[in-house]
Amino acid sequence: MGFDYLVFYTESSVVCVIILLLILITDRIYNTKQEKQIWFGRAIITFILYFISDACWAAMLSGLFPRVRELVVLFNFTNYVLLRLMAYGVFMFIAVSEKIPFTKNMKKRHLCFLPIAFSILFITVAYIVSPQFWINENNDVNSLYMPLLIALPSCYLLAGFILSVVYAGRSELREEKRRFLFIGTIPFGVGAFGMLQVVALNAPTFCFGYTIMWLCFYIQNIQTLISIDDLTHLNNRRQINRFMDQLQYSEDSRIFIMMLDINKFKRINDTYGHAEGDRALVIVAEALRQTCEQVNSPVFLGRYGGDEFTIIIQDPAEGDHPDQIIGKLREVLSEKQQENNLPYELGVSIGFDEMKDNYDTACDCMKRADKKLYIDKQNNSLL
Repeated sequence: MGFDYLVFYTESSVVCVIILLLILITDRIYNTKQEKQIWFGRAIITFILYFISDACWAAMLSGLFPRVRELVVLFNFTNYVLLRLMAYGVFMFIAVSEKIPFTKNMKKRHLCFLPIAFSILFITVAYIVSPQFWINENNDVNSLYMPLLIALPSCYLLAGFILSVVYAGRSELREEKRRFLFIGTIPFGVGAFGMLQVVALNAPTFCFGYTIMWLCFYIQNIQTLISIDDLTHLNNRRQINRFMDQLQYSEDSRIFIMMLDINKFKRINDTYGHAEGDRALVIVAEALRQTCEQVNSPVFLGRYGGDEFTIIIQDPAEGDHPDQIIGKLREVLSEKQQENNLPYELGVSIGFDEMKDNYDTACDCMKRADKKLYIDKQNNSLL
């Protein structure tokens, strides 16, 4: 490894560390101390430490540091430990993000960490018993070291990827499927870039690949925070307004805007408490999402505010007219009522209207739909 390559390798590590530090600092500023964010921070910290340790090892290979046995052992042992902690951090981040039950059990979490403790103990004892077991007399790592280095981290990353795929397959909601699969690309990408660096390229692809993966995830997460309602995980008011600003009447297409709210929602809050009111909102949101996933036409769903929701349908296909969607929604809500054994009737009032001409706006159409919603409430004596 020449000096020019060392400069390139070090610069790459420094740039990646700076990017990860910026992500970490920003996340800490807005940290709400959720367990997912805690593991996110831990994973990034261990990767930063690994990049620093790996850059030091690269400096030794290039001759910048003296190639003495103590430093060779130190840098390779540090890489060995940090790579395990990185993989474990990614695995736990995925498990917590997907709310896998074992993450709430401290004993099971300790069992998941046990292989790391045993592997570190093994390589330590192996060196004490036979100093040339993984570092030979020329102060080079033996061929056995690399398989030992990557075997256990690969298992953690593979387990994280499998969990994401399994939970994506179990989920009935397309949005959750996409989220699980997106999270699953993190261990897959980390492992792929790491193997590419080890096997094929004499370049810091692991450093670049990992940083790109986390940066993409962080941007996606920020976008989610900006556009998704915390409680229902539907599009929020800001995202609804952004979507409506793009809507324009066209003779070649039809646009329907539906407004919905929960019947007697105030009574639910007053009688059963605000926690039950939140539960009602979540159940209605699930029913709306489940109904909209049966629609073959382009559909946009969001929580407008309070107990009001919005559905926007473009070019409804046969069977996707708002009247038909209302029928499907009420069937799903009835099923949810029984599934959750609710002590109150969970119903909704609905109004909808269609954009009419070039002078009509989405905002005006929504106002008409909102008026019809309250007419629906009055007709059913629900005010």
